[in-house]
Amino acid sequence: MRPGPFAAGRLKIPPAAKPFKPSEVEEPSATVVETEKADIEEHKEPTSQTTDHDENIKEAEVRVAPTDQEVQEQDVVAESNRILSRIAMWDQQEQAVPESTPVPADDLAPSEHIHVMGLDPVGRYITHILASCDHIPPVRYVMHTPGVHNVFKQNDRKLTLYRGDQMVTTNRIIAVNFNQGGDYTSPKQYALPSLISNLIITTPAADVVRILEPIKHRLDHRSTIVLINDGLGVVEDLIKTYYPSSITRPTFILGQFTGKLGYTGEQFSVEEVELGRLRMSIYPQQIQQSGVRIVRHPPIEHTLKPTRLLRALTAIPDLRAAGFPMDDFFKKALPTIVFRSIVDPLTVVLDSTYDKLPKNAYARLVMDQLLSELCGVISRLPEVRDSPDFSRLTVTQRLRKEIYHKLVRQQTSSSRMRSNVARGWATDIDYQTGYFVERGRQLGLRVENLNSLIAEVKAKQKIQMDRQNMQIPFQL
Repeated sequence: MRPGPFAAGRLKIPPAAKPFKPSEVEEPSATVVETEKADIEEHKEPTSQTTDHDENIKEAEVRVAPTDQEVQEQDVVAESNRILSRIAMWDQQEQAVPESTPVPADDLAPSEHIHVMGLDPVGRYITHILASCDHIPPVRYVMHTPGVHNVFKQNDRKLTLYRGDQMVTTNRIIAVNFNQGGDYTSPKQYALPSLISNLIITTPAADVVRILEPIKHRLDHRSTIVLINDGLGVVEDLIKTYYPSSITRPTFILGQFTGKLGYTGEQFSVEEVELGRLRMSIYPQQIQQSGVRIVRHPPIEHTLKPTRLLRALTAIPDLRAAGFPMDDFFKKALPTIVFRSIVDPLTVVLDSTYDKLPKNAYARLVMDQLLSELCGVISRLPEVRDSPDFSRLTVTQRLRKEIYHKLVRQQTSSSRMRSNVARGWATDIDYQTGYFVERGRQLGLRVENLNSLIAEVKAKQKIQMDRQNMQIPFQL
């Protein structure tokens, strides 16, 4: 059974972030060492001292010694909790970031740079924010074809952000072509295939597995992959397809961007319409051992570099990045994911803009039926079913209110899923509605309505694809 991308449990909030310093030696600080010593002393068994009083207690009490398996599982859980509490991120954006001297990018190996993959507005926005920060090396922006790079060159290798009346331009960007194994602008030694330490992906969920295929060999346990999209189940598919071994598997971070961006008509510019945030949470690997689900990811030796990337992202004020424990992240991301799983497919089936749905009594009835079925799956997920915030009644009432509020805010706009289907393009429905259908089946729940919704969307997509294939160009 495929586990969900979240795990129960609260994480402790570590101290405030420090700016990114790639030249730092990745060694645990004195505070961490002292904390680990305290943890060891806390779990160390007391020295055995035999006294008459102790013997009386032993005779009066019957103690059952734990088995070796139980001791091992307890140690693993304790170790995992300590690791996750140290790498849990913080939500203190109002605090001033300490000043620091930027590290020259020339002193860094190519693998220490941050790569961004995604030419969509979110990818452009994040690339621009990172490139405008002098405390990190120039961003490596993936150009998937030489044609795209030519457009980038014609734009003087610049990326432009429109923020109100301001126009902010940056050129601290290195164009990279993964398909050719190197990049367009770097010296010869940079063109050799090398490890990719930090990779941010903003492409649609349906495209992630495919676009990583050419570079899967350049990502291993030393790498950190940040996935920013509105889907669920992408990490599980990446693990199943490319990284089945937990020893060589990259560390995954789930991300959700809440801002509203606009198109400008230019390929390398983006408009900031509404300020948002970047929420992130480390994806936990779940190990099933003797009927006990143990969270143990990332391993101890894999935590330093991901922590370094997280500190770099959360220390950039304009990015407004914040980290959350996985259950909190899931709770905050859930309204948008449910909206994409129910409302967007309905706009495809009914061929309607957002504003028409609340006015249609039958559409509201269908939405309520779909929401009830989906919330039944959410409330039964093993990862959250013990939380009162995810009881069926609570989650249904909260999501229904937030979905209708979000519908009103969308006004007359059309969903991206509807636009993609009209062009015969792929959609993210398998990682939205499809995720809850699969989890519902694993739990033995009825998900017929959700499954029918997926079938209707894919049927309409197939019709549009066939129509486009029949349009054969001809010359007079």
